[in-house]
Amino acid sequence: MPLWIAYLRDHWLSFLIAAGAIIAVIYVIAKRSLLFYKE
Repeated sequence: MPLWIAYLRDHWLSFLIAAGAIIAVIYVIAKRSLLFYKE
């Protein structure tokens, strides 16, 4: 088993939280950019 698969298996919850936070930040920045360009 590759090391990164073992790491994901052990830390999938932290990985999901981190991924969710990154996606949320990108989503907020994208919405702000769209609103900024619209005006």
